[in-house]
Amino acid sequence: MAKKKNRAEKLRRHLDSTIENLDEAEETLTDDALPETERERIIRKNEHRREQIASLKENLDELEG
Repeated sequence: MAKKKNRAEKLRRHLDSTIENLDEAEETLTDDALPETERERIIRKNEHRREQIASLKENLDELEG
């Protein structure tokens, strides 16, 4: 049971960190001076982050289920 709890805590921390990174990146995208290549890179990375967030939430649900 302790391993399951530790795993859930680790996933929660990872989820929180990923959400924070997504929010910061979204804020960066509001900068009109941001070069287009950087904007595209951030957009692609945020797509990956959204997928990762969904996966982490699913894993947490399974652990806490």
